[in-house]
Amino acid sequence: AQLLRLTIGKLSDIGITVLAVTSDATAHSVQMAKALGIHIDGDDMKCTFQHPSSSSQQIAYFFDSCHLLRLIRNAFQNFQSIQFINGIAHWQHLVDLVALEEQELSNMERIPSTLANLKNHVLKVNCATQLFSESVASALEYLLSLDLPPFQNCIGTIHFLRLINNLFDIFNSRNCYGKGLKGPLLPETYSKINHVLIEAKTIFVTLSDTSNNQIIKGKQKLGFLGFLLNAES
Repeated sequence: AQLLRLTIGKLSDIGITVLAVTSDATAHSVQMAKALGIHIDGDDMKCTFQHPSSSSQQIAYFFDSCHLLRLIRNAFQNFQSIQFINGIAHWQHLVDLVALEEQELSNMERIPSTLANLKNHVLKVNCATQLFSESVASALEYLLSLDLPPFQNCIGTIHFLRLINNLFDIFNSRNCYGKGLKGPLLPETYSKINHVLIEAKTIFVTLSDTSNNQIIKGKQKLGFLGFLLNAES
């Protein structure tokens, strides 16, 4: 934290203004954020810290969205089922989806082969981005319409995947000409983006495991709290 403040001060001396800081989502990064004055607690969140060279300027703090996505994927796999106000998301639906893809089921969007063995392997970051995607949500939606037994109660899973996918699109935006949620924050896109952020905040505070333990109060909370901090920033 001290080195970061020193670096920001040196940049200010040569005319470069730092508006925001992005870090990975590790235990050391969380310690650094807290040392800077960032509060990650869901009940008392503070997403900015004082600029070392300007008493009137605050610097926003972000966690890298790819790392947050991996943390949420790991939590989802660990809990197997996540309950929230819109239903229940089941990891088993993704396992069943991969099994169907391996059988080359026709007339459905193909799921990347790198998602094979979901149940027994920890996936890498790039696979997590494929997991929480519109294509996977659409595939489950199609299977739901077919009334196949393994997917008859997958509405909650679809909703959960789409929400995480939308959050990732917002915070992974890199192109000023991007469309939809992948576009920049502008007056004409503010309402749509803000709607997703409010929905995430409303849902994340209700997430619980099958024993009704609140997830954002537990050990695997950082992925969800990280996205909430990014929303505040």
